[in-house]
Amino acid sequence: MAIAYTQQQQFRQAVDEFREALRLDPANDVVRISYVKALIILAEFDTALPEIQGYYQRKPHDFDALYLLGVVDRGLGKYQAAETVLRQAVALNPNHYDARYNFGFVLAKLGKPREAYVQLQKAVELNPDSSEARFQLAAVLRSLGQEQKAREELRAFQQKKQASIKENIAGTKVNEANAYQQSGEYQRAVDVYREAIAEDPNNARTYYDLALALDHLGKIPEEHEALEKAVNLDWGLARAHEQLGFLSLQAGQDAEAEKELKTAIALDPGYAEAQSNLGVLYGQQGKDKQAEQLFRQATENDPQYAQAYINLGLILAGESRFAEAEQALRSAVKIRADNPQALTVLAMVLTRMNRMEEGIGYFRKVIDLDAKSSGAHLNLGIALADQFNLEGALAEFSEAVRLDPNSAPAHYNKGRVLLDLRRDGDAKPELETATRLNPQYAEAWYLLGLIEKSAGNAALSVEMLQKAAAITPKNPDMLFVLGQQLLHTGDRAGAIAQWRKVLEIDPNYGKALYNLYRQLAQSDPAEAKRLQGRFEGLQAQNRIMDRAQTLGNFALSSAAAHDWPEAIAQLKEALQLCGNCSARAQLHKDLGLIYCHSGDMKNGLVELLEAKKLTPRDPDIDKAIHIAQTAQH
Repeated sequence: MAIAYTQQQQFRQAVDEFREALRLDPANDVVRISYVKALIILAEFDTALPEIQGYYQRKPHDFDALYLLGVVDRGLGKYQAAETVLRQAVALNPNHYDARYNFGFVLAKLGKPREAYVQLQKAVELNPDSSEARFQLAAVLRSLGQEQKAREELRAFQQKKQASIKENIAGTKVNEANAYQQSGEYQRAVDVYREAIAEDPNNARTYYDLALALDHLGKIPEEHEALEKAVNLDWGLARAHEQLGFLSLQAGQDAEAEKELKTAIALDPGYAEAQSNLGVLYGQQGKDKQAEQLFRQATENDPQYAQAYINLGLILAGESRFAEAEQALRSAVKIRADNPQALTVLAMVLTRMNRMEEGIGYFRKVIDLDAKSSGAHLNLGIALADQFNLEGALAEFSEAVRLDPNSAPAHYNKGRVLLDLRRDGDAKPELETATRLNPQYAEAWYLLGLIEKSAGNAALSVEMLQKAAAITPKNPDMLFVLGQQLLHTGDRAGAIAQWRKVLEIDPNYGKALYNLYRQLAQSDPAEAKRLQGRFEGLQAQNRIMDRAQTLGNFALSSAAAHDWPEAIAQLKEALQLCGNCSARAQLHKDLGLIYCHSGDMKNGLVELLEAKKLTPRDPDIDKAIHIAQTAQH
């Protein structure tokens, strides 16, 4: 925030932020230097002195230490002390305008006009637009008796002064507009920013500030135009590129967003907000590793940037790395305990980790922060429904509907829980409202189909289920129930067609195999027999898998008792029994972990690598493999 305030020339606020940053990290000299510079601008030299003296004592040959100590000494009227350190600063960096100008000013004050002339002449060469350097140079020339040159410099000074007056008028208006913007009077801020631009039409930062005010008013085309003007005037204005990238990101213009955000980062490699937004873009594109890296860089560059931690938590949760996601989100909550997004995502992660009560507690905190948030009540209701607290969930969904009658998810979830409570008559209008608000809401159409099925209205049920299946044609459960209802209406061929689709999606969908072979028994006995064989084989396989999982559970109990040989023997028997059953990956993983716990890293690694082949995206397996490999070396 301090950097943002500095860029907006709000130095009082910047000083407060820098001071807080130093309180949190007293060893951060980068922040200290920025703090001293802001204090100098505010002419608070007494406050700046101990800060820059401490830095100078640690780094007596550092340019910033010498130059800034000289400026502070000059501000305090300590010209002899200022001369000593500014002379060293100019020797280190002879092309630094401010060092030359301040050194020349100090020499003039000490009655050394010839030396002052050399420094001020060089300052004017370095910055020909400087009115202050020309004025001081004219004064020195007059003291040296060079009246003609002094008059020339004074004329140049007057010309620069006139231009400076216009800039000062514009600067005053910018400060006024900044105050309006901070108080939320965005239209007034826009009007005054435009007045400032009329006085100083080449000020890129004013266009950027104008863009921010327009953003608050939702005037996106005008905001985009102001940002384009800003970067045309000053290509190096990283914040304008970042905001252009953000607008493109919101508009779904990925290529343009990536270009602008990368430009912002190239101009300012420590720009956390640009890194975070580029990470969001990559996350949307499925480039999770690149997104994670950018979010981590953003948190390193700005440890107080809560949104970067939230985004990191989201990307980690999307990869089922819930423990790491929790850590990132708790960092966000530590920074911003009142951030609803951080609390909501943390609650969702905790519920995915089966820490339901803890997660529900955070959902309730979000409601405490904003009791009028329909989404907050909706999220709490979903968590309560997952805990089978249907009455509690119904109360939250009802409140979500009351707060936002146009929320299709709120109506759907209220209808869903009413259906679970066997209140079909109350559920139906809620689900119908959900489909009216969102005709593509497949789940709502599906539940309406089930309601009509329960009521014995097969034809209506088919109509609802066909709408659901058209939206999600790869959902085997919807297609199977549609087949059932088609059969009830007498459409045997339609039912068979739907069950064939189910088996294309999931060849081991037992109910579809069973119903299909029974329906084909008369019309195609050969195919019916093949399907019956598949069904009976699936039944046998399920019995085997049940036995294998039972043995696996026995093995875990033995491992909990530290009976490693018995646990290993039981898991080996379970794997032999399982063959290629669906529990195979978990059994290899458990066996690998138990081998490692027993001290047999070699065999543990073999089993874990086998498990990884079957489930390559399991983070627990990756961690265990790393530990086993490290232990072997």
